[in-house]
Amino acid sequence: MLNATHPCADFLRAAATICGEDQVVPGSSIEPRYLEPARYAPGHAAALLRPGSAQEAAQLLPLCAAHGLRVVPQGAHTGLVRAGTPDDAEREVLLSTERLREVFEFDAWDRTLRVSAGFRLSELNERLAPHGLMLPIDLSADPSVGGLVSHNTGGTRMLRYGDVRANTLALRVALADGRIVQLGQGLQKDNAQLALHQLFIGASGALGLVLEATFRLAALPRQQAVAMIAPRSLDDVFPFYQRVMARYPGLVSAFEAISREAFVAALGSPDDAQRWFGGQLPDYALLLELSSELSAGQLDLQTLLQQLLEDEFGEAVVDAVLGADADCWHLRHHISEGLRRQGKVVGFDLSLPRARFMAFREAGRRWLASQFPAARLADFGHLGDGGLHFNLVWPRELPLDEAPLREGVYALVRAHGGSISAEHGVGPQLQQAYWRHSDPAVLALSGSLQRSLDPQALLAHTQWGPAPRP
Repeated sequence: MLNATHPCADFLRAAATICGEDQVVPGSSIEPRYLEPARYAPGHAAALLRPGSAQEAAQLLPLCAAHGLRVVPQGAHTGLVRAGTPDDAEREVLLSTERLREVFEFDAWDRTLRVSAGFRLSELNERLAPHGLMLPIDLSADPSVGGLVSHNTGGTRMLRYGDVRANTLALRVALADGRIVQLGQGLQKDNAQLALHQLFIGASGALGLVLEATFRLAALPRQQAVAMIAPRSLDDVFPFYQRVMARYPGLVSAFEAISREAFVAALGSPDDAQRWFGGQLPDYALLLELSSELSAGQLDLQTLLQQLLEDEFGEAVVDAVLGADADCWHLRHHISEGLRRQGKVVGFDLSLPRARFMAFREAGRRWLASQFPAARLADFGHLGDGGLHFNLVWPRELPLDEAPLREGVYALVRAHGGSISAEHGVGPQLQQAYWRHSDPAVLALSGSLQRSLDPQALLAHTQWGPAPRP
């Protein structure tokens, strides 16, 4: 039973008439999983709403606005910028999309999937696998469809398949005033209207609530070949990358980089290092994957990869591990977990032009050594598409003021022509940095767009316009 004396009692009763009393939870009774983000301290909310349909979700938005409450949409809560974590126990309402599971429409002819926002990425690919298809977004977390869209997720195989933006054909969204709009028809080719669905991809839920998405699907690879490679030097990395891409265009699905510190963190124990490069871990390891929809009888990727490494041995390559595909990816996906065991992780999700990638890395390393010598750099990332997880480990026993640390790194990113958010999105964690490092003209235009769609700032957990005046 809802407490009649609760400060939001009228709102809670009205919300219960829309989605049911069991799906409306006062702030003090919200389960921790809705409030505890993957990183950072737990949040707070006035209430949790769990609509079970697109219509219910849309009706809840103007109801919240009428009661002076802001809405924080949340999917699987796997994000790293707090965009799905409420932080105001009096004015913010958490709207979970986990029960939005009405639609799962697979079109075998067009190779598309129309799906509700509450489905997880893993569920999509489990259902698509028998058809030989997949949504080619690969990452260690298991986000919801709504989260994938709202943060334009990339992942480890973006190099070949592109990010969510490149694979989304249409969206169905609820606007702040409760209207439901269909943006796009899910066609591969459609220039009959503005591609308005693109506005909502990567918007961190600030322009409207994603209810459904229509994705373009890709064929499951019939074979893959993976190598963990020790390059001769950092100077050899990108020339080697260029030669690989020229030699095997269309076959390279991943080109990842792992620093020695990150490599060690991902190992289960120090003894595990002996399984890699004879225990002589390189300063920088490369994870290269080739994949194809053709069978090995038509195109033998293992032979191609081995021939590549033999040709490059003594030039760009000094050692390599082959035939351990699962172990390579297991190590790559357990870096973050390993770093958290070592201390406080200060993570940066950056993107750099390939021509400036190594220059930024060296400049960042020198700056940290002079300004924050206790910080240990353990970077890794999607080197093939310019993505860099510039992660630092800070001793738990030492105090840390993160603001100057982050501002110094972001200033270096800007100086090197990069982005302060490659794929994690812009939420409250990056709000101040976004304001400081964005073009004023872009801020003004973005703010105008956000106000036109949400004049009451109902969904303003992330603010795309200029910073409010003090």
